[in-house]
Amino acid sequence: MERVSAASPPHAGDQISHSLKNRHLQLMALGGAIGAGFFLGSGAAIGQTGPALLIAYLIAGGMIYLVMRALGELTLAHPSPGSFAAYTVRFIGPLAGFMTGWMYWLAFLLVGIAEITGIGLLLHRWYPGIPQWLPALCATVMLYAINMRTVKSFGESEYWLSMIKVVTIVAILLSGLAILVFKIGDVGAQAHVANLWQHGGILPKGFSGLLAALPVVIFSFGGTEVIGLAAAETDRPEYTLPRAINGVFFRIMLFYVGSLAIVMILHPWNSLDPKESPFVSVLKQTGFVWAAGTVTFVAISAFFSSSNTILYGSSRLLHAMALSGAAPARFQALNRRKIPYLSVTLSGAVLMLGVVLNYLMPDKIFGYLLSTVVWIVLWVWASIMLCHLSYCRRLAKGSISRGSFRLPGAPYTNWAILFLIALVALLVATNGQTRVTFIIILLWSGILVAAYYAKGSRQPTMVEND
Repeated sequence: MERVSAASPPHAGDQISHSLKNRHLQLMALGGAIGAGFFLGSGAAIGQTGPALLIAYLIAGGMIYLVMRALGELTLAHPSPGSFAAYTVRFIGPLAGFMTGWMYWLAFLLVGIAEITGIGLLLHRWYPGIPQWLPALCATVMLYAINMRTVKSFGESEYWLSMIKVVTIVAILLSGLAILVFKIGDVGAQAHVANLWQHGGILPKGFSGLLAALPVVIFSFGGTEVIGLAAAETDRPEYTLPRAINGVFFRIMLFYVGSLAIVMILHPWNSLDPKESPFVSVLKQTGFVWAAGTVTFVAISAFFSSSNTILYGSSRLLHAMALSGAAPARFQALNRRKIPYLSVTLSGAVLMLGVVLNYLMPDKIFGYLLSTVVWIVLWVWASIMLCHLSYCRRLAKGSISRGSFRLPGAPYTNWAILFLIALVALLVATNGQTRVTFIIILLWSGILVAAYYAKGSRQPTMVEND
């Protein structure tokens, strides 16, 4: 594969922009952890798991917090636009880094296709006369236009899109608390905290039900690690990154666990309609007649927000891989606005393939995409924790120095997270509905290994030998 020194990218001018601010990174971290599935799919998740869903979110929230602490420590100790892909090269090896980069690039865009599909599904449900592929096409064109402007325009758009989600969840929390405290309506008269354990216990489906919920919950948090890529375009990463990461766990506790707990306190979990968002019910109880339409609008904005972050992250990852020699050198190029325009264009073209799939197979595309992405998220999280283990071994040898922002409990927390990742991977692999995606990932891994050796890839110039 053609390789160019990372110091002299063709047509790059200077270097990537550094115009993202602390508030942008904070909302990106939060937006990445709150997707549209939370608003629309939470009823089905509660029906399948019951109150154990809260425990699953606590476990997964702890996992993503520790993964992000490990990534944050690596990012501040060894700043790199390639983030976890570059660290995999540095601390594990060139082949692992090559595979991790392309794996995550694919995962980004598969999720992006799923998100624009969600936009098409919701708008088609609202307006049956509109074909599903048309809103997906419009969303893709808008996303491309936003990401081809300036980094600041991306940051601003993502800030306000994420703010819509945050305001909605806060409104749901306050509405639920008002119903509970002031006993509003029939629901308020019957609401009490004991609803969490009086209908089959905290684990109504047993321990197996809790384990079955983990893959779905982990998928919900996939994408949070994009702030490691975005840190390269912040003006003060040493200030903004720790604050964004430290806030992830507490926001998950408030927004996910808090809002779902309120829902199951107001309604026995087994009385909720799995086909309807439970948040619609909460808002209706407070007299908000437009609840269903509002939640649907918020879900559409959440899909668009996630797609926006995905196009941004995939283009930056492709640009970083080009700098390292893992992708063609032409993708290093920046335009006058310091945007990696060829990387944005290729990633946008892959999203456009999603529009074609929405035209050809509108009823089947969504499920296959989501289950495939779970595998890649687990791969990336495992890569980050293994990189941090290697980093800790080098620290022990005294070959490198350690910064002040650290992963608590390392290396024991590394092994604990790797064990949980292996457990979730086993659950997904043995599930009959997701086994086909396991085979697809194995085939994709084989293609990447063959591509690596066919191109004669070597260790990238951007990686230093310790």
